[in-house]
Amino acid sequence: MLGFDSVTHYQFVHFTDCDRSYSEILPDVQKEWDRLRREYNVPYYPHVSVGWDNNPRHQFLTRPIMRDNTPENFKQGLRMAKEYADRYNAVPLITINSWNEWTEMSYLEPDDVYGYGYLEAVRDVFTDEIK
Repeated sequence: MLGFDSVTHYQFVHFTDCDRSYSEILPDVQKEWDRLRREYNVPYYPHVSVGWDNNPRHQFLTRPIMRDNTPENFKQGLRMAKEYADRYNAVPLITINSWNEWTEMSYLEPDDVYGYGYLEAVRDVFTDEIK
């Protein structure tokens, strides 16, 4: 016995095809969360990935490349995770990948494209203060 008392994920790419739109990936994410809840006798803490594109590490184009991982689509993933955690877990823990994983295009930090959009998505889902 390994003694684990919970499980989570690190990145969507580890369990589903991420070479498509973020909104197409979310139903697979929900299915994976449900599968883990059924198959394990420990809590599953839902995970939300910001995105995936490993190309900054390579000289040639590699797949998968997650598309349309906009702050609004990311917010939908966060809402799903919050609903799951509120429904199934005594501790409302959710993991997010990741703060600054620029070489995987999975980051919460502000950028030139979306500004503070990803951080604002987190704020909007998990606080009552909506700006």
